[in-house]
Amino acid sequence: MPELVFSQTGPVKKDSLPVTETISLLNKSQKKSNLLQSTATVYNEQLITTPAPSFLQALPGRLSGLYTRQRSGVQDTDDPISVVDFRIRGQVPIILIDGVPRDFSSIDPESIESVTILKDALSTVMFGQRSSGNIIQVTTKRPVVSPFKLSFTAQHGLQSMINKSKPVSAADFAILYNEARNNDGLAPVYSAADILAYQTGSDPLFHPNNDYRKLFLNKNASLDRFNINMQSGNETARFYVAMDYQKEGGFFNTADINTYSTNAGVDRYIVRSNVSVDLNKTLNIGLNIFGRIQDANQPGGTTSAIFSAIAYTPNNAYSIFNPDGSLGGNSTFSNNIYGMLNNSGYLKSSARDLAADMEITQKLGIILPGLWIKGNISYNNTVATSVDRTKDFLVYNLNIGSGTPVYTPIGTSRSQSTTLSISSRRTYTYGKLSLGYDRNFNGHSLSLLALADNQSTTLNLDLPATYTNIAGNATYNFKEKYFAEAALSYGGHNRFKPGSRFGLFYAAGLGWNLAKEDFLKEVPWINTLKPRISYGRTGNANVGYYVYDQYYEYGGTSAAYYFGSTPAVARYYREMALANPNATWEKANKLNIGLDVEMFDSRLKITSEYFNDRYSDLMQDRGKSIQLIGQTFPAENVGKNRYTGVENNISWNGKSASFGYFVSGNISMLQSKVLYQDEVYRQYGYQKRTGLPVGQVFGYLADGFFQSQADINSSPAVDGYTPVPGDIRYKDLNGDGMINQFDETALGTQRAMIYYGLTAGFNVKGFDLSISIQGVANRDIVIGSGNNLVANALAFDFQNSGNAQAFEQHLNRWTPANAANATYPRLSIGTNTNNQRASSFWVQSMAYLRLQNIDMGYTLPASLTSRIRVNSIRIFANAFNVYSFDKLNYSDPEGYNSIFPLRRTFNIGLNVKL
Repeated sequence: MPELVFSQTGPVKKDSLPVTETISLLNKSQKKSNLLQSTATVYNEQLITTPAPSFLQALPGRLSGLYTRQRSGVQDTDDPISVVDFRIRGQVPIILIDGVPRDFSSIDPESIESVTILKDALSTVMFGQRSSGNIIQVTTKRPVVSPFKLSFTAQHGLQSMINKSKPVSAADFAILYNEARNNDGLAPVYSAADILAYQTGSDPLFHPNNDYRKLFLNKNASLDRFNINMQSGNETARFYVAMDYQKEGGFFNTADINTYSTNAGVDRYIVRSNVSVDLNKTLNIGLNIFGRIQDANQPGGTTSAIFSAIAYTPNNAYSIFNPDGSLGGNSTFSNNIYGMLNNSGYLKSSARDLAADMEITQKLGIILPGLWIKGNISYNNTVATSVDRTKDFLVYNLNIGSGTPVYTPIGTSRSQSTTLSISSRRTYTYGKLSLGYDRNFNGHSLSLLALADNQSTTLNLDLPATYTNIAGNATYNFKEKYFAEAALSYGGHNRFKPGSRFGLFYAAGLGWNLAKEDFLKEVPWINTLKPRISYGRTGNANVGYYVYDQYYEYGGTSAAYYFGSTPAVARYYREMALANPNATWEKANKLNIGLDVEMFDSRLKITSEYFNDRYSDLMQDRGKSIQLIGQTFPAENVGKNRYTGVENNISWNGKSASFGYFVSGNISMLQSKVLYQDEVYRQYGYQKRTGLPVGQVFGYLADGFFQSQADINSSPAVDGYTPVPGDIRYKDLNGDGMINQFDETALGTQRAMIYYGLTAGFNVKGFDLSISIQGVANRDIVIGSGNNLVANALAFDFQNSGNAQAFEQHLNRWTPANAANATYPRLSIGTNTNNQRASSFWVQSMAYLRLQNIDMGYTLPASLTSRIRVNSIRIFANAFNVYSFDKLNYSDPEGYNSIFPLRRTFNIGLNVKL
């Protein structure tokens, strides 16, 4: 059985890493001890401990400089951004898989060797007009020389939903609803007898109290994975092959009335084959093939609509079934949730991916020792299809006012459809030709690289988007003591105007390992003491679809104009969005200063970095543009932002004969600032956006609640609104006696955001345990602002024109009797323009500390497994999204704006190695 040792980020098998640790960079690999770039890496052994569908969900808290937020618990998507909001130093990175840009994240973790984030200009500049956003580099397992090895893993997990919203009972809803109507000057709709019936449950037909979560959602859903991989090879040919199957069950509690499934669920099949063949001593061919099939199912009512109905439908909306067995409903609530789940058919979606990479490397030592040439070509095709087998159903409103039951049908009944359609099709082609030279002589080490690459991406019927680069890199060190590196790229993008498509990007770095100087040789406990610095200019092609051309739309037969005494018909041409022939790439000047320290035989490792990234020519709408000509002006290269911060990582590894342990922590601080945005003139300084953090939210400063009419009379008037007691009162910042747009100011914290993580573990006599935590500080959101639509609906009272649910936080609303203790304004029906506007009242801290991952296992003694000719057997259990410490009572600090709650997973498994 391989011996466990401990790396900077956790336990690694000794035979899974070379003796000298190398890091996968852009277009090359390099010894970690010689790096000048800003990087952070996590390895396979940490990724496989997280029972989550996407490898991105295993990254939070493990990599310094990587900010993550789990957006949603949605199941049937492979769009990385839909799963996790991930940013490196404030920017959305691109994902490279084995050096090739790809936009799917469903890779089986067992096939991943490492994930490295590239954070500074020196590490990304060779990617030309896509180098500013930084890079997540995924390296799959490489074929190596080894005897035949086979690994089989079986896992079974149970997922539960982290749902913190708390809807009120039917009785409380009726009481609050009456109160809201009374506050709005409307008559109540529920009598005392109605409320009593809701409380006692004496009339469930006409006074239901439905707990939709209990009725239509299961507490758990299964997550099963099976993986088998094998590898072998000699000096001539080597291979790594993996097959992976994952099945996610659905949370819906469906009825057994159909011959088909109407539950949500996802089945995913993955095959990977990486092969490397030496045709002779100087010629190598590598071929990587990846295939994926992902099939998803959902009810015809759609998963999204059903989750929304469960969250927002009042408990007393309708009786699920009428006495005759028909589905209950009414004109307000015509979509019975039972019907949406069981009587609306089903929808199937399918995604098919095929990716192939070929690499040919020829050593040219016969011409010049250390010279080589390499060619790469990649192809990726993704087709997404959908099958529509939905149908419509009727609900019936029961009325027995006349003594005889009368069932009034509502809606339409439609037989099941059968429609097959192609949802999307994406094709990627990538080619690269590299020429390199590597030479060591008399303590000098020199590596030179020149390359040209091209990627073409076709989405549906759009014309291909093409990126082209000519790039070079030179790396030098002397006795691994003094380091220098320079890189440049001449990159272009075909969405810009011809003649203005290419730009020059460059970066350079210097480093010095003082630990190898003579004056520190007598200090044996210092192994590395390397200050380093890099600076460069990168680019980002943030441009639309051929925006440099002006387009016109022909009206066709949609409209006709008549002219002349004998009217003749004329058609029109309409000017579409205004062109921007001057559009160019965004630019970033990036400075990175770092210090790497290793001490006590490299058991203690410290990395600390400072960065200062200045972005310019950002595509933004001009603040001073007006629509005097009847058209909206296009985005232009006017914006300037700065992102600065520090990142620190510290780790300690210890081991003895039978016991090993490790602890690794990282903390990052990020501060952003708007330097320029062509801001409109603002009379008051507190309203200026320039100089504040990027994306700063503005609104009003709340000053408690109006307690009486006298309080209202003595307070500033509210523009366009007549306050009543219980409304939120706002501060008049400019002192003009009126609350209006000139009283808006910055809301929430402006301090640097902090994100951090800690991973620790040990192994002793076959037992191993690791724990990972991660958290965020100084992060606020403002309910009622931006795109927080789900968060708004779960926070405000009686939305959707008064037809939506009320929640527990509304129980402590303002009333004359509760004026001193109220934490929520007076209730109202639908939208309240005063109380539900963005203000400091709605600022919520999204700071949290999450116990992200626990993994424990036991590896059977080799003395036992060797008897059955098995290398090792490990039994393990792990958990994901275990618990969160935060200040929120009814939402999650990460998934606050999704109707799909985040998922907590408990998982058990078995791994057998032959």
